[in-house]
Amino acid sequence: MTSEEHNRYISWVFLAHAGFQILMMVLMLAIFSMFFFIEPGRPGGPPPPPKALFGVLMAFMSVIYLVFTLPSLIAAYALRKKKSWARMASIVAGVMSAMHVPIGTAACVYSLWFFLGENWKEIYPVNAASTPRQQLPEFDPAKWQGGFETDEQGRAVFQHAEPPDWR
Repeated sequence: MTSEEHNRYISWVFLAHAGFQILMMVLMLAIFSMFFFIEPGRPGGPPPPPKALFGVLMAFMSVIYLVFTLPSLIAAYALRKKKSWARMASIVAGVMSAMHVPIGTAACVYSLWFFLGENWKEIYPVNAASTPRQQLPEFDPAKWQGGFETDEQGRAVFQHAEPPDWR
């Protein structure tokens, strides 16, 4: 299988994970919304919890589901459009989706296998951060001299000075 196909399949897995998370959120909202239609408890029994509590719980759980869904959607978009930041988005989305068995775990394993290996370099260019850095020239302490000098406006400007001897 080519790297292009792996890239496309990973984007589909992230979309499947996001779709599954959205489906679970809708089911959770449907279950919690049934509490708004429940009649009061039996006579002499404890009263039902206030309906505002369920509204707060529904809002909180929806936010949690969206927090775990958005990275997968963002990574799928980046992979589809072959954005330069797709690799990092996929690693983050893969790690965040790892706990959602089975689709999220599959997305995690597949994306980490592909993007922590060498195959991704065929699709995405290696960025400047991973290129070797230039070495600075050797330091010669004999050339390190200077002190305060004045510029054209009469301001004191510090030029390289000899470091103090702390021995």
